[in-house]
Amino acid sequence: MLHDIVFLILGLALLVIGANYVTDGAVTVARKFKVSNLIIGLTVVALGSTLPDMVVCVESAFQNNPTMAVGEVIGSNIFDILLVIGVMGIIHPWKVSKVMRYQDLPILFIASAALWFAGDTVLFDGGHHNIINRSSGIMLIVIFIFYMWFMILSSRNDNTTAADTDPSDTSENTSADTGTSNHGIASSHTLKYELTTLKTDLSRLQHKFWFSWVMIAAGLAVLVIGGNWVVDGATGLALKVGMSQGMVALTVVAIGNALPDLVTSVTATVKGASGIALGNIVGSCIINALLSIGLSALVIPLRADSIGFVDFITLVGGAALIWLVPTLSKSKCVSRIFGCALVALYIGYMVFTVIRG
Repeated sequence: MLHDIVFLILGLALLVIGANYVTDGAVTVARKFKVSNLIIGLTVVALGSTLPDMVVCVESAFQNNPTMAVGEVIGSNIFDILLVIGVMGIIHPWKVSKVMRYQDLPILFIASAALWFAGDTVLFDGGHHNIINRSSGIMLIVIFIFYMWFMILSSRNDNTTAADTDPSDTSENTSADTGTSNHGIASSHTLKYELTTLKTDLSRLQHKFWFSWVMIAAGLAVLVIGGNWVVDGATGLALKVGMSQGMVALTVVAIGNALPDLVTSVTATVKGASGIALGNIVGSCIINALLSIGLSALVIPLRADSIGFVDFITLVGGAALIWLVPTLSKSKCVSRIFGCALVALYIGYMVFTVIRG
């Protein structure tokens, strides 16, 4: 069992390292081709920040382990939506910007609902097993393409350097969103890149075109190795401890991959940039639900019997809560009480998951 735990931990570390190298190299290459910072933020950086989840998901599908693929994405998104946002609210309540309330959060709810519709075939199709087939995977990818197209189009039409000017927001909200554009997700991903970029003596080399390709190749290789180790370690751990692969994916693997989001978000909240942290979480969850699962379903139909109604409804319900509560409340904020409620929901979900086994 120690062998599996070591492989799992090392694999998670390699995923983070590999994602950083791929993102750094890809950003440099994009700038060499004079791609705008906006497009870089919406594509390269946004996708790069979710590479660890995506690699584990797709690698699980290649290894004929569909439960691990579905469980990792659902577990990671639930961790981000309930626990991370809840902890942020407890540390420092903040107002949610208008663009987040009326654009980004509704899209997260739609993405989560689409994943539920695609995956809970027992409920919606009357089947005997929950399975995400290839046609559902294509549907999720098509939604993701429209999402990216909409984001790029709306960002070009907006003043990307102006702060959100929602008249209902106070100075507290302004301070939380200072330096962001009217497009929350793009700005948040860009800042996450700036916060997580490795500051080393190789910074000058990173601007060399040939070295950027070396970084991309090395990062992809590390991602593949890390993904293999995570899947192998988690599978071995599940077999030896007697837990289902779905439980391991929903807890150990999902939490391990989402921990960097927790650290980044808490740091941003302490520094008064809660709006940026929220945008980072929302963007990552949307890409996970649509692209990671969609690509994996193209590899192999994702049968996930141990992922059921409670898992899907927790995901969709959490997305609905973080959208509707700030939108309908007079304060338009994530309060400490609401944060405590989100954390309590996550703890309750974890207790249920462990008891279910």
